[in-house]
Amino acid sequence: MNANSKRAGVAGRGFMRKVFATMAVAGAVVGAAVAAMAAAGGMLCGAAMGAPRSGEGKSATIDAATPRLADNPAAKGDVLLEALLTELDRSKDHLKMDQVQAPYFIEYRVNDLEDRSVEAAFGALREDQKVHLRVIRVTVRVGDYKQDSFYGQGIGEANILPLDNDLLALRHQIWLLTDEAYKSAGEALAEKQAALKQFSADASPVDDFAKAPVVTELEPTVALKVDDAAWKKTLEDVTALYKDYPDVQNVAASAHFSSNNEYLVNTEGTVTREGKTTYSVQFVASAQAEDGMRLGRSPAWTVGKPEELPTREALLSDAKKTLDTVMALRKAPIVEEEYRGPVLFAPDAANDIVLSYLGTNLTGRKPQLGKPNRTVGSFATSYKNHVLPNFVTVVDDPSMKSFEGKSTVGSYDIDNEGVKAQTVTLVENGSLVNYLVGRVPIRDFTSSNGHGRGSAGSPAQPSPGVLIFKSSEAQSPEALKKKIMQMATDAGKPYAYRVETLGPGNAPRLLYRVYASDGHEELVRGAMFSELDVRALRTDLIAAGNDPLLDNRTGGVPMTVITPSLLFDELEVKRADTSKDKLPDYPAPPLGAK
Repeated sequence: MNANSKRAGVAGRGFMRKVFATMAVAGAVVGAAVAAMAAAGGMLCGAAMGAPRSGEGKSATIDAATPRLADNPAAKGDVLLEALLTELDRSKDHLKMDQVQAPYFIEYRVNDLEDRSVEAAFGALREDQKVHLRVIRVTVRVGDYKQDSFYGQGIGEANILPLDNDLLALRHQIWLLTDEAYKSAGEALAEKQAALKQFSADASPVDDFAKAPVVTELEPTVALKVDDAAWKKTLEDVTALYKDYPDVQNVAASAHFSSNNEYLVNTEGTVTREGKTTYSVQFVASAQAEDGMRLGRSPAWTVGKPEELPTREALLSDAKKTLDTVMALRKAPIVEEEYRGPVLFAPDAANDIVLSYLGTNLTGRKPQLGKPNRTVGSFATSYKNHVLPNFVTVVDDPSMKSFEGKSTVGSYDIDNEGVKAQTVTLVENGSLVNYLVGRVPIRDFTSSNGHGRGSAGSPAQPSPGVLIFKSSEAQSPEALKKKIMQMATDAGKPYAYRVETLGPGNAPRLLYRVYASDGHEELVRGAMFSELDVRALRTDLIAAGNDPLLDNRTGGVPMTVITPSLLFDELEVKRADTSKDKLPDYPAPPLGAK
């Protein structure tokens, strides 16, 4: 099965979602907004309750004499943008409290999100949701670019904005949240300066915030294009296939479509608006083997355009293949022996490996106060050193809108800090030459390369956009299979292993023995890898294929990973410590029952 984008989320490989957590993007948004409201005393208006804070009672007030910005050409008739610009100008001019510095930087980021989620199970609709919300994040920085208040509670405030285009209601909410963020920034700067006194002065200090060119770019807003009735019927039909598979315990399918129109304005003069849509479909089937082991598959398709989604007929066909595979897994032998030898990962599984072990380690994130490292993660001290074999190059290119005719959901023109996207070569001929960096500098990387990204309501952090794994010595899938067969023969082993897909914890979901004698494959279950890590990528990866697969992933920050097959010369495969639950005590209802 070729599920172009097999997962609806980086960590969310499982299918079942709780109510109000159905949105890949907005789900993270709601959590951030709720956390923000909790920090603010649970008030939707954003006004803090509880212990008084320094400067409380000295909030800026709405100036009735302040003219509307209806004639401001930057707003272009967009009421939400008008409200943001009006309050930004007011805050820049009037935000000042006694004994607290005036802000040197203010940023408003708003995500106007719409989400449509439909889910069916056993041939019947069981979830039908529409969600629309606007989430704002306000960042106020006190101090200067060299040392500022972005620390602790000073990282900004988030909340929910009115959906109605009521200019005064929008401005009032923005005003209160700006005031709250300013007070937090003032306190955070004092805490930060006190904390820094515990450490020796850095001989080569890195600025807290990087300056960036002013960007003005207003793209048209986007909207969802969804045929509700057709998708409901398709999901019902797809999940009704369980009637042909009496040993399957769970069959479910979901469609999740979202739009995100993001606004960003700051006091440096940047004004941007960019819209993105994502369309995801996921199918889930699970069963138990006769020994009680739980088995499952959850292929998914995530694209940026609705026409790229599988047709009804294609989805039915792939669902049947998935169900057939689950049935085959029930009868597959368990991996009992410990194996150490060559393992070939198909592109679907290789994408998981690349994102798991390279994705976060290639980001330049500033260490905690007092820490001398350049960044954090496994590659914190690996700059200009080999982290991959010589034949490997890794690039992140957010400007790549499509790959082999398929859209990339991780692409963008401007990042979530108002910086234009840039193509960055991260690993060249195996050597780490760059990090993904936002506007928080790290040693040797003093400016953003357009990779500051954050989910709605959350602060921006360095993150991949379109991560591409390339080989200068790419081989065909057929050549790689012949290679592992020969390697197994040379090592005196009857077979090697090939991994088609991975599951949670990078445990193999579809694992095959490839027999050295004739190349035939045998499906097995209940295995795990014990030595699959960044070291294995550096020392045990010996070849890559010429079969790159695009894998779109949504979540807080959408991203795309493009990776070919990967061949490791030596990995350990052993039996997983998999629990074997009891089988149901009595059979399922007869399929003819009413």
